[in-house]
Amino acid sequence: MSQSGQILSQSNSGKEPWLAVNLSSFWPGLGQLYGGKSIRGWILIVTEILLLSLGVWLIVFDTTTNTGLGFIFLIAAIIISLWNLFDAYSCTRKFNNLSFERLRKDNKDPWLAVFLSRIIPGLGHFYLKKYLIGILLLVLFIASTIFPLAPIIFQGIVAYYAYVASPVRRERTKNTIIIVAIFIILTALIAPLSRNLVEARYIPSGSMLPTLQINDRLIINKWSYSFQEIQRKDIVVFLPTEKLKEQNFKDAFISRIIGLPGDKIEVNGGKVYVNNQPLEENYIEEPPQYSWGPVTVPPDSYTVLGDNRNNSYDSHHWGFVPRENIIGKATKRFWPLDRAGAIK
Repeated sequence: MSQSGQILSQSNSGKEPWLAVNLSSFWPGLGQLYGGKSIRGWILIVTEILLLSLGVWLIVFDTTTNTGLGFIFLIAAIIISLWNLFDAYSCTRKFNNLSFERLRKDNKDPWLAVFLSRIIPGLGHFYLKKYLIGILLLVLFIASTIFPLAPIIFQGIVAYYAYVASPVRRERTKNTIIIVAIFIILTALIAPLSRNLVEARYIPSGSMLPTLQINDRLIINKWSYSFQEIQRKDIVVFLPTEKLKEQNFKDAFISRIIGLPGDKIEVNGGKVYVNNQPLEENYIEEPPQYSWGPVTVPPDSYTVLGDNRNNSYDSHHWGFVPRENIIGKATKRFWPLDRAGAIK
């Protein structure tokens, strides 16, 4: 039996199954490559890229295909990601000879401690029977959540020290933990970036009836206006304006763009006029029963009106929406399934 903290150098050729699991958790197929299954690894890598790319494209960008197909691709990618962890372990374990496997199982596995620490910081130390340290790390992790990046960095550090705290570390992988810890931090930093590209929202009110119904779930493309101008009739999500904040509104609004910067907008006689021309609107059920304007939209601002014209708290009540307040464009409805698809 090895002493605590001992680094073993063995002549036996062997690979670490739980290191393979850690690698495959970064991206499906990496563990298989490490475990000597190159063809299987590359198939998994390419398959995951294709499934995720198709899923994101169909859900966020494509306007012709049912959104449900995109979710099928994403669900398939998730299933493959989970199965790939078990497969990476199995492939790598089969690579090893009996003497290496016996040596590996005689001691607490440092790479299993790392994997558990990635799930919940401190859990790896519990596995190593270092209970007090595990509790302390868990408490520190919870406390670190009050700082934006602290939990991400903390998780990588804890995973590193879970490896270091293991009774046995093998010579050939003692430097790999540094790379793994860095990847833990990097992947955790990259993940939140997706929130700057797309997000899901639900409809809490009837201001956009009949186009959007209460409890509809939508995909908001936050990337769209980085490459194109805001168009008339786009449905957008925006933060409350200063006037709305004065009325204690905090949640985001959703409405349809009617007036662009410089436009002259008027509501009169049941019609909306843009630059003295009636706006064709096949998405409303009832014409507006109020008069408003004419008003000129200021630079870098927009006029928004709800499709439920007579029951919508929109620009004709509180004014214009600054460009900087617009979060993104509502592109797809993904729930309920019978109405899933592009929003027009």
